[in-house]
Order: sequence, then structure tokens, then C-alpha cells
Amino acid sequence: MIHILLPLDLFRVAYDVAVGRPYSRLEQLLLRLICDDQGDEGHTFQELRQAFQVHDRLLIEGLVTLLREGWVAMVQSDQEIRYVATAEGLLTTSSGRRPSSLRVQRRQENIVRELMSCQLARQSDLDLVTARDVRRKTNRGARSFALTERQHRKTLNGGETEWLLPRNADEQQWIRRIDSNARLVRGRYYLPLRVDLDKATVLGLPVNWSHLTSLILEKTEQEYQNQSLASGSAAQERFDAMIKEWQGERDRVRRSSAQPAELVTVPCVETALLAGDSRQLAERALADATTHALLVVSQLDDHQIARVIEVAADLRSRGVGVDVLWSCADDEALRNRLVNALGATRAMGLTGKVHFNRTPTDALADFVLVATDKGPVAVVGTGLLSVAEQDEVLSPAVLVRDVRGLSNLALLASGWWQGSPDDNAELAASRWRHLSEKWVEEAVLSGAAPGVEEAEASLNVPALAVPSPQPVNEDSGTATLLVGAEGSAARNRLTESSSAAVVSRRLRKPWDSVSLVGTAEEWVVGLDTPSVSALALLLRGRVAAELWTQAGADSDPESGADS
Repeated sequence: MIHILLPLDLFRVAYDVAVGRPYSRLEQLLLRLICDDQGDEGHTFQELRQAFQVHDRLLIEGLVTLLREGWVAMVQSDQEIRYVATAEGLLTTSSGRRPSSLRVQRRQENIVRELMSCQLARQSDLDLVTARDVRRKTNRGARSFALTERQHRKTLNGGETEWLLPRNADEQQWIRRIDSNARLVRGRYYLPLRVDLDKATVLGLPVNWSHLTSLILEKTEQEYQNQSLASGSAAQERFDAMIKEWQGERDRVRRSSAQPAELVTVPCVETALLAGDSRQLAERALADATTHALLVVSQLDDHQIARVIEVAADLRSRGVGVDVLWSCADDEALRNRLVNALGATRAMGLTGKVHFNRTPTDALADFVLVATDKGPVAVVGTGLLSVAEQDEVLSPAVLVRDVRGLSNLALLASGWWQGSPDDNAELAASRWRHLSEKWVEEAVLSGAAPGVEEAEASLNVPALAVPSPQPVNEDSGTATLLVGAEGSAARNRLTESSSAAVVSRRLRKPWDSVSLVGTAEEWVVGLDTPSVSALALLLRGRVAAELWTQAGADSDPESGADS
């Protein structure tokens, strides 16, 4: 058994957690009655009881809510307590808006990122040691016992952390805002691991990092052979003693149960499997855009740029503002051609404005996200900018209306814009961060999730409709958003699956880097790249079954060969 250290970066993520709800029908009517017919002295409790004919408990709860908000006040007249409307209460009813309650709390959470494949976890879920701890116990630097870093990115997009940030489900809290860029905490941090090369096991990894086992085994054996790791020395003995002491202390401390982290999973409203259908799905979403549209394009080339310009011109002719965030192959001549082509569109004299990055982004994703009169809509997947000749290429895409998922997409895009060195990037980053906050807050305070009507007749306090993952069932399909290493881990898990055959298909140009890997139950669709800013989809349910059938129509699933 070998003791080693896994290098980590520690980030402090600032975010706002909110709790709130629209007021019930009873509370609205109670405020309206007090405001509209309070006379000179207001209303007594007996008068309100006579008017509403409901249980006293409901009436008291409604009054307490209005008093807490400062919309109603209690005054004493003779020997009676009367309820009168305040200036703020009168303003609320005269404005015609639906009263709602919203309380926001600022929080911070420490998030760690391992430096082998850039997986994320909460610091509170791990037991870490610092470089200072190691030096104090061994008189050697921690790097003598640590694996060599493979990743050197020192920024963290706040949108990547949404699923890790704690919120109280019992109090129906939701994440309202996350700072686009998290702050890197100074110092060096490590996760102690126990590696058994003979048994090919690694102990100490969190469950969602288990895919690192083979990589850690390989790197440990390689670095011991190269003598990159300290071995057979007094320092190594002191290090082993330190780890055993640390392990004993950790075993004596019972870790409090924490809310499990869940990746953002959204229901697919509509799905498409072929490029032609995916393109039409994107066109329908773009046709409904009213104010803002975001086009995120990976591996942009000379063929796709014409479609981007065409789509952007159509949106701008309708007064829709367009933001284009793109990446391309590492080719300076290609980059210059793309920038010149996008820049030329500004001279078209169209109503809507267009913003684009001049420096290719690190983000590797393909989706369109638009604001419509009925709320946000996105189409995520492949084939969104395809042409007629590619209509029969297998290019899955999903249309999503789930507010939590779309808010997270907007937040991810805001962080991607924030990381751009271009002058106009901050404007786009601010726009999509604001829309992210606006969408989720409006969904919650509307009293019903999108597409769900509230029962007007009910006098009970409505249940809070916090956007949340939907259960998977045989008659539906869901998509889980996988960012960076999460996509690679899911792809590796499916590829190594022994429970079912795996089909691995590589799409034809222009999506050479996009791959599909799946079983009859689930598929991973996205760029086959180790980039920490790559976005992939984990598809389950009906859409996964349809993909399995479609993929098997052209090739033998048992072969597992690319086509």
C-alpha cells in the first residue's frame, strides 16, 4: 500500500440563496380589503372574520404575513386592536402587481478541484491536508509525495458549481445568484490516497471521482519508477506515519450528514435525432425570440459561419439582440476570417445589436438560448447549424424549457464571457447573469412552474414551485448537463460498462470532435475532449431508447466501432 497526495485547488464561491413565494389568494384579498375599505380607523379582527368566514388560524397567519412585510399595521383604538394599511401596502395594491415575499442570504462555499482531470467536490465532503501540514510533519515539501499536476487552469466558472452549492430543501430555498468567477484560495491543498498497485485499487476517492482510479494507478506507478515520488527514505516513513495519524483522527470524527449534490437534470420537451430535425428544432426556438438570443458554437468553421450570420441577421431584423460565443480550431488564419465575417455583419444596419468574441473561447458547447414572451427556451445538442446535405446524419438535440436548467446554462455562458479578454465581453457576461437570476426568480414568485396554472379558488398558502430535477420515467426523456470532467467521467463509465453493449459513433464533418456513447438506457452526447469547459448531455428515458434504435439501424451495437 502506497500513500500519495492528490493535488487540489481550493475556490471560494460566493452565491445568494433565496426563499420566497407569492402570497396566497387569501393574503391578497385580505390586503385588498384592508386597503380599499379601511375608513378612518381600519378593521377589527371580528370584522375581518365576518368578511372572510374562514378559520381563525388562517386569518391570523395571513395578518402575520402582512404585518411582517410592513404592508399592514396594528393600531389601538379605545380597547380594540385595528388593522390599517401602511403607505407601502397601499402602493402595492395600487400598482396591480401580485404581492410576493423574497428573502435573500449571501453565502460562501469552498469548492475543490482536483488537478488531474478537474473534477469538482465540496471541501466539506473531503478531508484535506495542506502543504504546511506535510512540511511540519515530514520536513519535506508536499510535492515530494504528490502526483504531478496535469491541469493548470486557475479560474473556476461559478456556473459549474451550481449543483454543489447547499440549499435547504425543507425551507424550499433556491440558488438565486452565483458569482461568475470564483476566488482561488491561496495555499496548496491535497487529498491523501492509499494506492495498491498489486490489487489495482485506490482508497480515499469520493464516489463521483471513482473514474480517476485507472489514471491514478498509472501515474503512481510511472512516477515511482521515475523516482518522482519520495520512497524508501526517512521522510517517506514520517509521511506514512502522518497519514496513519490523520486517518485515525478522521475516523474518530463523525462527519455530519450533508445534502447530496445532484447534477442539473431537466425534462426534454422535444427531441431530435437527425441533423435536419435538430436544425428545425433550433429554428423554431429562435423564431420565438423576442429580446435576447445566445448562440454558442464550438468548432466554428468557414461553412458554419454563413449559417451563424444568416441566423443572427434574421434575429436582428426583428429587433432581437444577439450574442455569439464561439470557438474554433487552433488556426490563426481561420480565426481572422471568422472575426472579419462576424464584424462585417455590424454594417448591415439592422435594429438588433450583435456582440461576439474576437478571441476564441475555451467553451466547447453547442446550444441556442433565447428569451421569449413565454419564458426562456433552449435547444442543446448537435446539428443546430447543419445544412440540407447533412439532414440524415445522427445529431441528437433536445428542446428544454425547464427554468433551473436554462438559468444554469445562462450562468455558465456568463462565466465563459467573463473569461474572455475582449472589451465587450463584460457586457454580455452581465446580461446573461442578469437573465439567469431573473428567470429563476420569476418562476418561483409566479406561484407555479412554467406551464402550471394556480388554482384561484384555493385559500391555502401555495406550495413553492422551485424549479427542480424531474423524475425519469418510460414515457419521457431527460437531459443532465455535464460540464468538463463530468462529461468525460460519464463517457468512460458507459464505455467500460459490462451490463450492456456500448455503441460509440463519431459524427461526420463538420462535427468530427462530437461523439455519441451509449447503451439502451442512457447516452452521452458531446465533444470528445478533456476540456474543462466542454458541455455534454447525459440523455435518459425515451430519447435514449430512440437513440439506441437509430444507432443500431446502421451498425452492429456489439461491435463498438466508430463509424
